[in-house]
Amino acid sequence: METNNNNINELEQLREQMSIFKDKLNKQQIINDQLVRNTMKSKLSWIKSFVWGEIIIIPIMLLGMAVFHAGTGLSWWLYGFLAIGLIADATGDFIINRIPKGQLLSGDLVETSKRLVKMKKQRTSWFIIGLIFVTIWLAWFIVELVLKTDPGCALPDHNLVIAIMAIAVAVGGVIGGIVSWFIFRKMQRTNNDIIDQLKQITSTNEK
Repeated sequence: METNNNNINELEQLREQMSIFKDKLNKQQIINDQLVRNTMKSKLSWIKSFVWGEIIIIPIMLLGMAVFHAGTGLSWWLYGFLAIGLIADATGDFIINRIPKGQLLSGDLVETSKRLVKMKKQRTSWFIIGLIFVTIWLAWFIVELVLKTDPGCALPDHNLVIAIMAIAVAVGGVIGGIVSWFIFRKMQRTNNDIIDQLKQITSTNEK
């Protein structure tokens, strides 16, 4: 009997230890999960700030371009094309890069990972569309600048100024494209880092 009682006591102790171990393991998983969520939110914050900065600067750009068009005689069709493109670009960036705060802090991590993968694909397509738009706008802008600018506008040495402006716009377009590429790549790397972290935490939870 005494042997049986000892065995029962040992089993109870073992069960208690297993219960304590499981509780610690669950708490550790919760902590890891929360750390991943906080890291994910922090890494995505710069993309959110960039998109909002883009939205804020567009009205300023359009105002400056309106003054420029009025002073040089460039067509308002070109201006409208630019305005539509900039607004569409900012709207697309906002929609593509948006993840609800609730999904980051408490949503299903597997679904969040799928959303980030989808975001990468959408961002790539949107970047290509943006490059096509900028190429068309630059070509149109330079053609109008060279051929359609009013010679009677208030610009000194009209031909020289137009040539300088055309070159400046072309160079600026190339530089802008390079900067946009680096920003795009940084966004994609941010997504990759978070996706890798989510894979690690979800695979651990499955085990």
